[in-house]
Amino acid sequence: MKLRSHKNRSRTGASLMELLLYASLLVMLLVCGTRFFNIVYQHNKAVAKSAGFTASALDSGKHWRRDISNAKDEPRLIRSDEFDVIEIDQTDGGQVRYRVNQTQLERHNGEEWIPVVKRVSSSVMLPDPREHVRAWRWELALETKSDFLVDPARFSFVAVPGRPLAARPEKIPPPDTPEEQPE
Repeated sequence: MKLRSHKNRSRTGASLMELLLYASLLVMLLVCGTRFFNIVYQHNKAVAKSAGFTASALDSGKHWRRDISNAKDEPRLIRSDEFDVIEIDQTDGGQVRYRVNQTQLERHNGEEWIPVVKRVSSSVMLPDPREHVRAWRWELALETKSDFLVDPARFSFVAVPGRPLAARPEKIPPPDTPEEQPE
């Protein structure tokens, strides 16, 4: 019977110093990974909020263009001590108003003021004379409260009063392609 020596056994095991080194490397990798994950998470959250505000601004621009296009007369600016209000008389007899209340844009549909866009840093609706028509332009800028998004989102919408927008077709017809003639 042959007995094994204990010399080989001490070489195969890990020393306490190696275990501490591997544990500290693992902790360092976990801390760095957590930090990078947090940065990516904050960026993602900021972009998602910005996308929501952008969608609401584009939707309100669509409604504003429809309101201007359905206007009976030129929109009027009414100045008061508290708010500047844009009043738009509609062809159906109604009236639509827009105002900026602190940092949100509100639309009055005849019954109540409804907040349309939040985080508005500036909103200017002004006449924009063109060669053959008098158009109106709306310049809208949204503020950003995130450290990750630096530049504010800016939008510009243009509409012509009294010129209803054409209805969008439900299906876009395929383009006409000339038939090939055999040679």
